[in-house]
Amino acid sequence: MPTRYEQIARQLREDIRSGRFQVGEPIPSERALADRFDVAPGTMRQALNQLVDEGTLSSKRGARKVVLRMPARFPEISKFRSFAQWAYGRGRTPGGHVIHQEWVEQTDKDAELLRVPAGEWVLKVLRVRTIDGSPIMLERTRYPAWVGTKVEPMDPTCPSVTNELAARHNIHFFAADNVFSAAKAGEVDARWLPLEAGDPVLVHRRLSRDAKGTPLEMSEDRYIADALSIAVPTSGKNNVLSWTTLNRFPWG
Repeated sequence: MPTRYEQIARQLREDIRSGRFQVGEPIPSERALADRFDVAPGTMRQALNQLVDEGTLSSKRGARKVVLRMPARFPEISKFRSFAQWAYGRGRTPGGHVIHQEWVEQTDKDAELLRVPAGEWVLKVLRVRTIDGSPIMLERTRYPAWVGTKVEPMDPTCPSVTNELAARHNIHFFAADNVFSAAKAGEVDARWLPLEAGDPVLVHRRLSRDAKGTPLEMSEDRYIADALSIAVPTSGKNNVLSWTTLNRFPWG
């Protein structure tokens, strides 16, 4: 259930969309809004900070907040959502099946990014993902052993490993580092996706963690060119977009 400040933030977004608060105009003071919603100043501040962080409102010390843009109707990129959760949120049906999975010796990258202990193997999974029955993405995922032992016996057609891990094993994905780039499809991509080798694909590299920062998976997902676009709101207060020419995680 949403917290009170999240409910207020949602109502403020609707106020902006309905025209009650106009783009380019200041909104009422924090105190006036707190009175309107009958909440403490701290609760009101949390609600306003949500809209500032997402780039809907400006924030300047000593000045009233101004509406910068219409609130986005897509999920914020700063919030963790798996492929299946994203699809469900769009009213679509995610699916897919495991093509191949095997236990392999760890690489230096596994040891560094997944924090795999010396000598421990990782589960390597190749899976094609679908939306409403149509293949749109090929997923190459590596799991540390303590997660892999729970993923390996799952139904090969499980629509959401993320949801299954949460429901059955109390393993919750909380955050992820994401890098997007363009590449050419390879032979394996062409075998399982409706494209030819050499066609453009959107590559999504992801390192996912739980709320304690423990790595849960490392994945490279390859989408057909017209499958999706990435929308990232930015502002002077908050910018989650980083530019890099390196085809790797830049946070190491």
